Amino acid sequence: MMLESAVLGALLLEPQYIADVRPILTKESFYKPKNAALYEIICQLDDQGDTVDMITVVRQARTVDIQAHYIVQLTQTVGSGMQVLHHAQALAGLERRRRMLLYARELAARTQSDGDTDEMLEWARREIDMIQDCAVISDTARSVKEVLAGTINDLEQRQIASRRGKCVGIPTGMSHLDSITGGWRGGQLIVLAGRPAMGKTAVSLLFACAAAQSGIPVCYFSLEMPDTQLAGRMLIGSSQIDATDFRLGNITNDDWQQIEAGAEMLRPLPLYLLDRASVAMPQIRIKVRSMKRKGRCGMVIIDYLQLIAVTAEVRRYGNREREVAEISRAAKLLAKELDIPIILLAQLSRKIEERADKVPLLSDLRESGAIEQDADMVIFIDRPAVYGIREFDGGKYGMINSHGVGRLTIAKNREGMTGYIPFRHNDSLTVITDFDAVRSDSPNPSKDRTSFLPLLAD
Repeated sequence: MMLESAVLGALLLEPQYIADVRPILTKESFYKPKNAALYEIICQLDDQGDTVDMITVVRQARTVDIQAHYIVQLTQTVGSGMQVLHHAQALAGLERRRRMLLYARELAARTQSDGDTDEMLEWARREIDMIQDCAVISDTARSVKEVLAGTINDLEQRQIASRRGKCVGIPTGMSHLDSITGGWRGGQLIVLAGRPAMGKTAVSLLFACAAAQSGIPVCYFSLEMPDTQLAGRMLIGSSQIDATDFRLGNITNDDWQQIEAGAEMLRPLPLYLLDRASVAMPQIRIKVRSMKRKGRCGMVIIDYLQLIAVTAEVRRYGNREREVAEISRAAKLLAKELDIPIILLAQLSRKIEERADKVPLLSDLRESGAIEQDADMVIFIDRPAVYGIREFDGGKYGMINSHGVGRLTIAKNREGMTGYIPFRHNDSLTVITDFDAVRSDSPNPSKDRTSFLPLLAD
């Protein structure tokens, strides 16, 4: 209790320290109820802009039945406020210890019950986060001088990469997309959205392989299909054999040679597939943090948002938009916490099909405007040929025949340009290239080995 008395006494004697102490302590930091009530009074007076001194505090303390002599005793425990910050940090440490002790007791009680294990893990994670959140760090504010030093260093690294002809961030697998976005960067939440069968999973595998080929470990969460099916799709793309023959097992000796060659290209990639069907963001967070500690996660892809389960706590909202908002927010916070890019796939509404041009808009994001708000980048994928559109405006390429051509639309880019990016794909959607990267003398783009990266229809 001496620490509590020392802090309160110092604030009463020298209230100029209140602004420094408030980021460190809350009323819950005080174990003794009287002391917690007095600290709350001091904070309330400070919020109101009133003078904090013995007279004002004593007057307010009477309303909570705290006598004046008790307050006077507090000021007699300290000579000045010089050590108040040190005492406040020590008091905050004691609070965290109390919280951990209560947490340990509650955890022991819960583990002896017959409750759901996943719910227990979610509760445990949430409680630990709350304990961490109460550990306020008083020196988080940095001077502009310090921030500029890091900013200039980052710029120098980008300049070096640019001069060497390399992507500044994590390569996307498409040079035109790299030129607009600069590649993926830590802390970003990228939403890749489209209608069913447009190729969301396909493009996400392209992104995964491109990152992995550059040495970035990728965690791919597939909530829709098993990992064996994903691996099969990548194998079709890397070996460039006929997709139908692969699925039916009509494999010749020559095909086997191509498959082995394709498998050799895939095996060294630091790409980790997790195909649990029902998983919530807290479980994804636990897994990603574990993989990150092991050096196995530099980027995350989640396929897809609307299949992510919600916890019982979130489900109580009874509102799907609120649920989706919680998911997208959790994804953004995870990206920022671990300083990794997270690519979150999402479904678009049917409103697209009611419009003549079939071009996706940000308003088509299903169930939540929070997705648009949380995302650093929103990219739509569509294939006009699916809607019977024979040609479309390709910007600098003029009017483009839609056969074998898809389109990425960067609808939101917090740090750069927006616009359309056409790409080519073969009939089975197992190979993707930049629109102008396919050799004009190549009779079959799917057999053009200038590009390995697979694009596979979802």
